Amino acid sequence: MIINNTEHYDAVRETINMSNMKKLIDSKDYSVTKLAMNACISDSSINSYINGNKLPSVTNLVSIANFLNCNIDFLLGRTDNPLPIEKLNSLSKDSELSILINNISSLPKDKQKLVEAYVKGLMDHK
Repeated sequence: MIINNTEHYDAVRETINMSNMKKLIDSKDYSVTKLAMNACISDSSINSYINGNKLPSVTNLVSIANFLNCNIDFLLGRTDNPLPIEKLNSLSKDSELSILINNISSLPKDKQKLVEAYVKGLMDHK
């Protein structure tokens, strides 16, 4: 969606959800204070982002993503894939892997879940 007026801005704003940031903080056993200190952002701003009261600036998003080692779209709730952009870029350069990922992403969600479960099973039996 192109943001060219207040109505579109509000519609895009409503789609942004920073709950993935909270999930990452919890999964890494970090505190909001630890993230705030390392990203050079106030605790209150981090809490405002998590609670949906405020949107981070681009520079704050980059700082948070760098510290949490994830991509910005993941922080904004636009993807479920937290891989940092550098890793995503390297995946796209591997043509066979890129084709495989595109094929999997074109499957219906139930089939994607089966592929995910299969891969997780393989990873558990390393």
